[in-house]
Amino acid sequence: MDNPSNNSSSEKTQTEKSSQPKLKKVLTFTDIFLVSLTGMIGSAWLFSALGALNYMGPAAILSWIVAAILFVFMIVTFAELGGLFPYSGGIARYNHYTHGPISNFFLSWAYLISSITTSPVEAVAIVEYSSAWLKWAWNPEKNVLTPEGMGLAALLIIFFFIIQYIGVSTYQWFNRIITALKFVIPVLTIILIFTMYFDGRNFMGLPGGFFPFGAASILTGSIISGVVFAYEGFEEGLMYAGEAKNPQRDVPLGIITALFVVAAIYILLQVAYIGGINWSAARVSPGDWTGLYNAWGSSPFYYELVSTGVPLLVGFAVIIAIDAILSPAGTFAAYVGSTARQIFAMAKIGYLPEIFGSIHKKYRTPWVALIFSTIIAIIFLMPFPTWYSIMSVSVSAAVYSYMTGGITAHALKKLVPDLKRPYKTPFWQLFYPAAFVVASLFVYWSGWSVVNVIIEVLLIGLPLLFLGPYGKKLSVSRSFIYAISLFVWIATGSAIGLYYYVLDGMGIQGFIIYWSLVSLIQIITLSLIWLKTKSPDIKASSWLIIYNIVIGIVSYIGSLGALSSPLLPVPYDIIVMIIVSLLVYYIGLKVAYKTEDLEKIEKTGIVPEE
Repeated sequence: MDNPSNNSSSEKTQTEKSSQPKLKKVLTFTDIFLVSLTGMIGSAWLFSALGALNYMGPAAILSWIVAAILFVFMIVTFAELGGLFPYSGGIARYNHYTHGPISNFFLSWAYLISSITTSPVEAVAIVEYSSAWLKWAWNPEKNVLTPEGMGLAALLIIFFFIIQYIGVSTYQWFNRIITALKFVIPVLTIILIFTMYFDGRNFMGLPGGFFPFGAASILTGSIISGVVFAYEGFEEGLMYAGEAKNPQRDVPLGIITALFVVAAIYILLQVAYIGGINWSAARVSPGDWTGLYNAWGSSPFYYELVSTGVPLLVGFAVIIAIDAILSPAGTFAAYVGSTARQIFAMAKIGYLPEIFGSIHKKYRTPWVALIFSTIIAIIFLMPFPTWYSIMSVSVSAAVYSYMTGGITAHALKKLVPDLKRPYKTPFWQLFYPAAFVVASLFVYWSGWSVVNVIIEVLLIGLPLLFLGPYGKKLSVSRSFIYAISLFVWIATGSAIGLYYYVLDGMGIQGFIIYWSLVSLIQIITLSLIWLKTKSPDIKASSWLIIYNIVIGIVSYIGSLGALSSPLLPVPYDIIVMIIVSLLVYYIGLKVAYKTEDLEKIEKTGIVPEE
């Protein structure tokens, strides 16, 4: 796709592109399926079964089913977009065609934050699991990595960087081996528990019954327990679309197939885990799900298998411990590569300096983006040396970016209805808005404390768009760009400091002051740019600014907010979020427009190759 910051020299750009090396087209349906499968089966399968019980009890089974169904709505829209735009790092680019750079930057920046934080999440998980033998790597009193453990995690990040740097064919070979092991071990775990130790009384015959935390917990607990985190890796197949032999066929088919397979595995794992609990061996009162979590939380399946006393299961627990390294390793490898491809994609559309779009002449990999993403991943180890501290931010940023699916697919249907779509979403009138609402609800269920962080991070990142090639396209002075960027950074930093040090203790009055400042920063910034440029990108991004403001308000006063007595308890908060999401969705459709890049595709009928 042409760089939007250099439209006046498109012929020169095309000449330069033709002389540059292109990404290898070597991946098959099997590879897209496996890379999506790998993204979804990582450290989550080892933690989330017990984590879900801590928040939902046996009803966690329903949470996995509901989450899988909700993900279907999002995945079918992304499958259509992935087939339509078979780009590496595609999720960073879709909304660019219908709403322009500012709207798309918010969404792609959120996903970049999610990708960057996932790599150290898995690195920390590997080192934590290994601490059973490497005592020096983990501080059990503080539940954080030691300096030596952080060093080991950094070495792991560098190792997978080398694999991705050498080339996608090398990763293809590595991923097939790791994924095969990751798939087999969970399946064997299910079979062994079902056939050798299974107590059906754990489902209904305990204090609190099947819904010890209430029916709403299967929704409200889906984020914090890791259920949604477990599914979110589906988009890895989209990230490698530009390297697929037949992306129009293999990308949608590979991703959807992976979802169904993974959903079956997670649901059966949850059932097996509940049935395999030996309460007396755990020294926890039957039905005390929180007590069980505290007792077995560091290695859930390992402790459960050992507690059964069945020799074969005890022996298999050792294999579980080994897989506790392999499962995160596969997801880890996938995200090291996908993060680089996200940066690569942002550079290709002019959001970051062009150097990040460089492809290595020998290995044909996005080498500059790989180096940059590796450095940032290592830096994230310093302030977040635990699995849960990074996971909550990572999954929330991811689901924020997933809002691009439904609204972009619908806008494309409205703007370019005759564009060839290799995969068409069935019942799109339902699936498009439902996909947006689902993603929005997942953001809401992250809770106020995380929603607040996500909006703060989005604001901090916004000036990078203006300081990059896009700022030159706006045809304003560099001094104006510098001034507006400094305003955003200084104002956002001041608002954050004021909130955490002064306003947070003032209750809802403090929130009103703080969120008014956060809202004004977004409104003033885009209004000033609009007055200077009259750019259609400003109007097209208004839907997301409205969403940012409203999601903060509802999340603060809702059931997962900061108030001891929520103004919007369950289920009224969910109803309000659905209504608000639909209103924002249709505002987004109203302001969508046929961007210059979309007009080129419509005119030629050809999606540019990389």
